[in-house]
Amino acid sequence: MALPPLVEPTGPLSPTETARLSQVRGLPQLRLPPIDDLGHRRLAAARVLVLGTTGLSAPAVRSLAAAGVGTIGLADVGPLDVDALVLATTTILTLSPETAVTAHDEDLTAESAARILGGYDLIVDGSDLTPQPFLVGDTCAALGLPLVWGSVARGNAELSVFWSSPPRRSGQRSTRLRDFFGTDAAGPVAPGDPGVLGALRGQAGAILAAEAIRLITGTGEPLIGRVLTIDAESGRFDAAQLPVAQPVPATLESSETDSALVGASATAPASPSATATATATATEE
Repeated sequence: MALPPLVEPTGPLSPTETARLSQVRGLPQLRLPPIDDLGHRRLAAARVLVLGTTGLSAPAVRSLAAAGVGTIGLADVGPLDVDALVLATTTILTLSPETAVTAHDEDLTAESAARILGGYDLIVDGSDLTPQPFLVGDTCAALGLPLVWGSVARGNAELSVFWSSPPRRSGQRSTRLRDFFGTDAAGPVAPGDPGVLGALRGQAGAILAAEAIRLITGTGEPLIGRVLTIDAESGRFDAAQLPVAQPVPATLESSETDSALVGASATAPASPSATATATATATEE
C-alpha cells in the first residue's frame, strides 16, 4: 500500500534541472522509476541523510543524486573517511549540480545523533558498521524518522524500512530496527571478513535509494514491516514479514543510548546544525 508523500513539493523546477532529468531518463544505468513533475518537485524539496560513503551507501548516493534529491547529507558512522567523503560529494554534484551537499565531519554519537539526524526527512543507512549498536535505529525511532536500512554479507543482502510512527490510516504498523534484531544488546555486527560480491552492493544500494524515493513521493509500496533478502548465488529475491514488535525490556529503555536520545530528541533542530558541517552547492550553468 502506497503511503502519503513524505515531503511537500517545491516550486517549479529550473530549466536546467528539467533538462538534466530528461537526459537521465535516457541513461539505462541511471534509469528512474516513473515519477511525474509533482514527484520530482517533492524530490527537489527532500532532505536525505546517507550514513556511510562506501559499501551500499555509494550506489545509493548515486541514485539519489540522479533522481534530483534537493539536499543530501553525508555522515560516517565509524571513523571519518575524508577521501570517500570528497568522492561522494563530487559524484553528487557531477550528477546533480543543483543538489546541496552537507558533509558532517563529526562523529555520530549518542549525544550528537538526534541533532544531526533531526534535520532530515529520512535516513538511509548503508554503512554496515556498528560501533554503537542500535544508535541510528533508536534515534530514528525517537524522532519518528523513516529509516531505510540495508546490510550485505557474502552472497546475501537484507533490506527494510523501519518507521516508528507511519502516517495514521496508512495501514502500516510501527516498526523499529530492534524488531528485526530482537532486543539483544549486542545488536547487528558487521562480519570481520564479509567477502561481499561487488555487484550485490550496487544492486542493494540502488534498492535503498528506490525505497527512499517511494517514501518521498508517495509512490509504490515501501518495505515497511517487511525484510527483502537477496541471494546473489541463486538470484532469488524473497520478502518476509517482520515479527510483531515486542515490548522493549526496561533495562534497554534505561540504557545509556536511549537516555541520551530522550534528552537530545526534545531539542532536535528542524534543520542540520551548521556546526561541524560543510555545505557544497553548484551554480547553474
